[in-house]
Amino acid sequence: MKLFIFKTDIQTKNQLDQLKSVIQKQAEVSRWTIDMEDVDHVLKVETKVDAHEAEMLQTLRARGIGCEQLPD
Repeated sequence: MKLFIFKTDIQTKNQLDQLKSVIQKQAEVSRWTIDMEDVDHVLKVETKVDAHEAEMLQTLRARGIGCEQLPD
């Protein structure tokens, strides 16, 4: 299992819905949360397998979700 922590640019309900759609299509994701109260709108993604962070970032960015890695 692996935990990824990202700073995102999610601001609106529509963007949050888009994020949900993208994350739910990822078979390796077992759990995820986003803290909309945090200034960085921190997204935490827990995977079932040892997924690659670069692939997760690429998938999110390809859907127009701005994000960058934050240290654990």
